[in-house]
Amino acid sequence: MTAPNVVPRSERAVCVTGMHRSGTSFTARALQLLGASLGASESLMAPGPDNPAGYWENRDVKELNDEVLARLGGAWDLPPVLEPGWEHDESLDPLRTRAWAVLEDAFGAARSSSDVIAWKDPRLSLLLPFWRTVTPIAATIVVVRDPREVAASLRTRNGIDLPQAMVLWLRYLYAGTGNDPDHLLVRDRDFFVDLPGTLSRMAVHVGLPPPTLVVTDEARAHLDPSLRHHAAEDDERVTENPIVAMASMVWDNGAINLECFPSAVTDAIRFGWVRAPIDAELLARARAEVITMRDRIRQRRRQERAAQGAVHRNATEEPSPSVTVGSGPRPIEDGDE
Repeated sequence: MTAPNVVPRSERAVCVTGMHRSGTSFTARALQLLGASLGASESLMAPGPDNPAGYWENRDVKELNDEVLARLGGAWDLPPVLEPGWEHDESLDPLRTRAWAVLEDAFGAARSSSDVIAWKDPRLSLLLPFWRTVTPIAATIVVVRDPREVAASLRTRNGIDLPQAMVLWLRYLYAGTGNDPDHLLVRDRDFFVDLPGTLSRMAVHVGLPPPTLVVTDEARAHLDPSLRHHAAEDDERVTENPIVAMASMVWDNGAINLECFPSAVTDAIRFGWVRAPIDAELLARARAEVITMRDRIRQRRRQERAAQGAVHRNATEEPSPSVTVGSGPRPIEDGDE
């Protein structure tokens, strides 16, 4: 296998990582307010029902990360086993080339006016080694949230059960911190408890000026406590499920004890050997849904090609004095599946 061709950039690159539903979106927005560039605004994902304040996430980065995970045999919610050195696999070279193009498109000279550029995606927790084969990453910020709150949010948004959510929380946390030993760990509650101090820590870590009162006020205006739909109560009792108990030990009431297990266990979590049992029927149903979705996409593309062909013919042919209604097959409609 050949060594990757890492292409340096003139800017200082920062990645925001951490488990889904943990506050990575606000963290990225805070970096932008501090002076980092998130790239071309048209490349950022639009706000959604589950994140009305905005994702502050590059759409192309997210889609490419999904492709990388799929190429490796997994997905964000079923991440593959990633042994040390996986990122140098030659089969990933085409995706490496595309990753560089994504960064150029987002942070080209005409688009980025900051010395610090940043991109955010929870999948970066797993895939940071891949991006480091594309361009140097100067710093990362790992965002962590109470696993009970993350699990409640994932259950509402994705229907993910508690053991799987806890395994994902552990995997993303240990991968994100392990892939960058010099990371800055930020709890989502830190923004609510000490916003000025948390912004200052972030600025120092990534090499930006300290936050002004104006920046702090803008960040506070963007920080909406009502959006924390799933807040764990202090007296909530941890279930007897061993995976849930493991996550609770690591969370340690917010102290984040990453060294509570032997290194062999943490490596097993980080690289993906610790996995929650997935119900076979649920997995089969998910695969069937994927196949159905692919069929719908193919049908829609056929419809679009047919429509484009009709428009082209109408534009090049002389209008007919009369129209004959035939009995040929009717077009496929969305409801015909």
